[in-house]
This record gives sequence, structure tokens and C-alpha cells, in this order.
Amino acid sequence: MSHKNFLLFKQKFLPFYQKVKQNKFCRDFIEKKYRHSIQVLNIGREIADRDVKLQKENKKFFELGEKALLFHDVGRFSEIAKIYQDNLYNHHASWYSKKYDHGLLSYEMMKNEKGFEDVRILAALKHHGHMMEKFYEDEEFASVENIEIKRQMSAILKWVRDADKLANFYIQKNENNLKKDPFFLTMDDELKNAPLSEKALEQFNNYQVVLTSTITSYCDRILCCLSWIYDLNYLASYQICAEQGYFDMLLSLLAEYNYNIEIQQQIAQKIQFFLEKKIMNNY
Repeated sequence: MSHKNFLLFKQKFLPFYQKVKQNKFCRDFIEKKYRHSIQVLNIGREIADRDVKLQKENKKFFELGEKALLFHDVGRFSEIAKIYQDNLYNHHASWYSKKYDHGLLSYEMMKNEKGFEDVRILAALKHHGHMMEKFYEDEEFASVENIEIKRQMSAILKWVRDADKLANFYIQKNENNLKKDPFFLTMDDELKNAPLSEKALEQFNNYQVVLTSTITSYCDRILCCLSWIYDLNYLASYQICAEQGYFDMLLSLLAEYNYNIEIQQQIAQKIQFFLEKKIMNNY
């Protein structure tokens, strides 16, 4: 990663920071997203250093992949500025309404930037936060004919998705982030203490990532993060999660708000079994 790319990243950040800096809520959030992007790059490198599959990739793969890691959330800066401009930053639903698609914003911001036109970067920017089905259905990327470029495009996207999740786990564990993010801060007490919803539980029990659109309580939000275990792509990602105790951390947090002991135990057993299976089978 060249110094030039770090400067470009900062240049993308500063105009939006200037727009929101007078508002503490938005200023803190945009600064956190700046730090998050650096963390995703660093954790992405750690995954690559440890993963056998990624170690087989060539220099071009890592050159493009590191750009995707650092710039994956550049659209967040624009999203936060838009929410501030629309005076919606204290409105709970605005943060998860999908009114602004930060992946699409990232894609739009970078697609005409010299050195970022490659589909292997753009696919990761656009779809790192979507269900993979949306990537597979995107004609721009589905129509790529070169088999090796298409393979690398998918591998980079999955690498960014893993690093993004692990960076979020890191901040959740070390900075208690789930109680500091806009979802929690803008939530009323009734929702904070509401039980797990049937829809969220059904998706989790079917080995699916809990969809943001079905989250109706803080318990659902935590279960959604736990369900990311189903969406990791590299063995090293599972190993790091196990070593750092990320899922144990989330289970402990869920237990604070989930008063159904039986369901709590079932979730914990499912997580433990799934993680051990992935690691023992070398994914």
C-alpha cells in the first residue's frame, strides 16, 4: 500500500468531516469509521499472512485487495454527511433503513478514480455489505469473462467481507462498540429490552445471516453479529475469532439482554459446534 493511497483516503474523508464536525454525534461516528477502515486493512493483512489459500495469491491480487480493504467504507463518510444534512442522526430507523447504501456510495466515489477502475476492487466496494446473492446477480461483475479475474474478484470480495467483520468484532470487544454505535444510542428503552424476534431466531437457526431489515430489538442486533459466523470465508478468519474470543464476547453481551435461558444455551451450543467444526475441518 503506497503512501499516495493513504493520502487519497484522507482526501476523501476530510470534506465530509468538515461538514459534520460541529455535531458531536456525527463527528464521533465519522472518526470511528475512519479508524475502522485502517483496522480493516491491518486485519486483512493478518488474515492473509495466516491463510493458506490467500498465501497462494499473486502480487497483483494483494495490490488490488489492499486498496479494496482501505477504501471499502469510504462511502460511509458521504452517508454520515447525508444523514446529518437531513437532520436524521437522532432518528433510530435512519441508520438501518437502507435509504443510503454505503457500499454503492463507495463504488460511485471510486469507480472513476485512477487506479481503482478494476472490477476486482469495485466489486468489493459495492458488495462487501450485501448478501452475496446481490453480487452474483450484478450484471457488471457477472459478465466478466476472464476466468482468473473473476476468481480473484470473488476472492478479494470475500477477503474484505471477512476483514470487515473481524474489525467490527475487535471494536465490539475492545471498545464496547455495540453500546456506542448509532443503533444502540438512538434506540428507546423498550426496544433495548425487547426479546429476540421469531424472524431473527428462525434465520439464525437456519444457518443464515440475520437480515438487517428483520432486526427489531437490541437482542436481534447482537444475534445478527453472531450470525456473521455463517458468512466467513477463510480458515484464518475462524481461527482469529476463536483465539480472540469474539463469539464468547457476543454471547456474554446477549445474555445481558436475553432473559430466555433455554434459547441462550441453544444459541451458544450452535455457535460452539459450528466454530469447532470449521476449524477442525480446516474449513
